[in-house]
Amino acid sequence: MFFVEARYHRSPKRAADQVRYMSHREEKLPDGRRRELYGIGARYRAFRGDESKIQRALVEDARGLKRPVYFRFILTVDNRTAERFARLDPQPAERAIRDAVQKTFRSAARGVQGAFVIHQHGGEDRPAHPHVHALLSPRLETGAPTHISPKRIERVKERWEAEVLKGLERQERRVERAHESRTPAGLTPVRTQQPLRDGPAISKRREPRRVGALTLALVAGRKVRRFARGYVWDGRWLTTARRIHAMTRDPEGAARRATFRFMANLLPAPMRHALDLTRGLTGLALRQR
Repeated sequence: MFFVEARYHRSPKRAADQVRYMSHREEKLPDGRRRELYGIGARYRAFRGDESKIQRALVEDARGLKRPVYFRFILTVDNRTAERFARLDPQPAERAIRDAVQKTFRSAARGVQGAFVIHQHGGEDRPAHPHVHALLSPRLETGAPTHISPKRIERVKERWEAEVLKGLERQERRVERAHESRTPAGLTPVRTQQPLRDGPAISKRREPRRVGALTLALVAGRKVRRFARGYVWDGRWLTTARRIHAMTRDPEGAARRATFRFMANLLPAPMRHALDLTRGLTGLALRQR
């Protein structure tokens, strides 16, 4: 069962002493260290945990009020929730509690301002039991005097329990996701490297150049061989075979060259001779380079 205790007093000096007590004492910290002070409300959050500024602000807020009221809250968790917090690292646990305090007062006691400290120590024969000490200013953020009725205190208790459990579950899910990301996803067997066997070294051979289907049919076909035996194998056959082979390797380029030759044959003789001369000059220029 979660427990919320709310008490009040009217002494500014006592409020300053309580800030010092919450930050330094209750259980002794080594080397004079203190706990982090967190603010409630925009004004106290802007102090960024500066103890002297928070004490001065609490004293100044009482000026002009005949009967200033300083509310001090102690918010705890039950044993089961404390055991769940003990499984987390101190930083995620403190982050979850800090967010729960901010959301609790913003929802159940809107407008209040002040400071709070998170304690995560236990007692004799008791594990770490996180709890919060919160001291509220005698003025609201609007400047009006602070007044918290018993009904609002009950709302603070209900909201505190709900916010703590939500924040704790969120941190636990983060821990589970981090754990899952570190574990291997599959059960793929590890491949073992086969030992090298003594034997002749196998050299990688270059694959033979592929021959087009039409060229293979032209060279290996029986009818073509019989036809070629009765005729002279001159340059025209070589040119035809070369063109067919080029068509199998680059059909688009072969089609462009065939179209050019067809159009050139339609030209008059003088223009064909001039075109042949230009082609010869182009080949000569390329050879000279």
